[in-house]
Amino acid sequence: MKKDCHGPIPRKVAFATLLAAVLGSSGVTASGMNPIGRVARMFNPELVRIEERVVWLDGRLSTLAHQREFTMNHALGVRGGRLDPDDPAPTLTLDFGAEIPLDALYMIPAQREIGQSDGLFPRRFTIETSNDPGFVESTVVYSSGQHVFGAPRGTPVRFLLPGTPARFLRVTIDEGHQRGGTDVFTLAELLVFSGDEPVSFGAGVRAEGTMDVQDTWHPSFLTDGRMPLGIWQAGAWTRERGDLVVAADAADAASWTLALDGPAAVDRIVLFPYQLAELMDTGIFPDELTVHLLTGDGGEELVHTWQSKQPGSSHMTPMVIPLGGREASGVRITGIRPWQIANRHVHGLSEIEVWSGGRNIALGREVVRHHRGSGEPLTVLTDGFASERQILRLSVWLNQIHERSGWEREFSILQPIRQQMAAETELNATWGSAVMLGLTFLIPVVIVERRRLISRNQLDKLRKRIASDLHDDIGSNLGSISLIARTARKDLVRLHGPKEVAEDLDEVESIARESSLAMRDIVWLLERRQDSIGDLIHRMRETASRMLREIDYAIDCDSSKVASKLSLDAKRHLFLFYKEGIHNILKHAKATRVTVRVSDDGDKLVLEIRDNGIGLDEDTAQQSSSKLRERARVLEGSLQIDSTPGKGTSLRLSVRRSHLVVRPSIS
Repeated sequence: MKKDCHGPIPRKVAFATLLAAVLGSSGVTASGMNPIGRVARMFNPELVRIEERVVWLDGRLSTLAHQREFTMNHALGVRGGRLDPDDPAPTLTLDFGAEIPLDALYMIPAQREIGQSDGLFPRRFTIETSNDPGFVESTVVYSSGQHVFGAPRGTPVRFLLPGTPARFLRVTIDEGHQRGGTDVFTLAELLVFSGDEPVSFGAGVRAEGTMDVQDTWHPSFLTDGRMPLGIWQAGAWTRERGDLVVAADAADAASWTLALDGPAAVDRIVLFPYQLAELMDTGIFPDELTVHLLTGDGGEELVHTWQSKQPGSSHMTPMVIPLGGREASGVRITGIRPWQIANRHVHGLSEIEVWSGGRNIALGREVVRHHRGSGEPLTVLTDGFASERQILRLSVWLNQIHERSGWEREFSILQPIRQQMAAETELNATWGSAVMLGLTFLIPVVIVERRRLISRNQLDKLRKRIASDLHDDIGSNLGSISLIARTARKDLVRLHGPKEVAEDLDEVESIARESSLAMRDIVWLLERRQDSIGDLIHRMRETASRMLREIDYAIDCDSSKVASKLSLDAKRHLFLFYKEGIHNILKHAKATRVTVRVSDDGDKLVLEIRDNGIGLDEDTAQQSSSKLRERARVLEGSLQIDSTPGKGTSLRLSVRRSHLVVRPSIS
């Protein structure tokens, strides 16, 4: 009989969990570390299937954009409701200005207030499209009827539209949430797409039954592009954060000018903030800025002005400036008043997008930054990356978040089922083993294993404390060193200081950045919850996205034991062997293609790294492989190196699995 995984755990299962903890086995850990767990799984293929599915889901989730909720301090969206039960239902109507084929609608929940777990997303609502402003004739896209729509908890809610042309879209709020006798709802944004192109930015909004608050809640905020979901980024990482300009004081302006190939109909401009990860995910815009469109005859047109409602506050959402197809030959963004941090003033942007006809025509173009009478050409503001990761097309980013929510639901369902099933299976295996061994042998084993568990828990606490100290203290210091070095280098360039000093500061910033990345690897190595072969492969992919940005690469896993656990030393040496191999390729190979493969060979785990580079002669191969051979020796594995000048290099490390789950000796 299938048990409810969300209800109380039966006494039999509770005892199994306790006994598994005493013996040092729990869930997937037992399959890689504990003999009882391995024996139990031999007789329960369903448990193995669920565990492999959980590992696959974890890997799939690692490739999708993350849903994060950032606090906004103004233009939160729209709030409405009914003060009296007899009042008409509130409505929100978007006017696109012309008939457009509508394909998808995303309803973005407003940020949740302190103490709210679910937010104030509408409980029941109806969505219609029409060409008639009065909706005399309309198409109902969705209606919850009498059923309550589940709380999305910050996740965008997607509705597929029929694709027929329509000028108007209306959302009728049939029921909100009872707050002090008032029926209330909130929404941050209504995003409508025609194909992959957003058509709702700047659309007219007609609302009935809203509760407006100046600069905070207003219907116009439904189409301004501001959402609490953060920057539209995922995928590959970048080392270039964007452009950060150090200003002398609060009146020191800076501007960025982008010239286009010729006159173009500009639909919208999107500005991405400069992110300071060292300051708890702080986003920087100038506290006051203007946007001008440049015309072919040398003229210009002011199309947007913006001033922060709270100077010095964080901005973790892009700034969308809808222009409705205005013609321009270039764009100039001017930071009138800089953002202030302590006693420093800075202007910052990470990316400038100019959209025309469904394309970002600014991508790859040169931007000239003007500051204090000098101009400097830049490419970091049009490279397709924000301060951390690659910028995704808005429709792709929202779809990934929507897809992620589905996989996370499955993951949350399977996790307790896996734990319960593992506890029951291991209970049966434990009792069978106990009968065979007898109480005479079991009691001392329990005592010894209990002591080992206590010691391991103490070690885990120490590892977590060390990792926390590394992340909080050293990570913050490295970020400060990098920011100071960057600022000092720019000051030297501005003051025409010695070139050698500027180069030294550049090296300091590079070392601080590399040290910060190395520190993240150390923190990961200390994390016990990420010690399976599947976790190692996921980390290898993340490392490759940073180290092999300019090289075509592929990482394949053919191993059927991805849920097996690795000892701390094995995890460390395998990962550092992989990093050393990649480092050697970058340093010596001049390769354009790298292939990494993890597979099984009987009772061995095989890690292969191949490149199509220039190859190595015998002397260079011996020198560059000394560290690799030492790590293979510690793992008691065999290392095979095949390299021919002009034909690339192949590394093949083969290690018995018993050497990976049992702590290897270290010299």
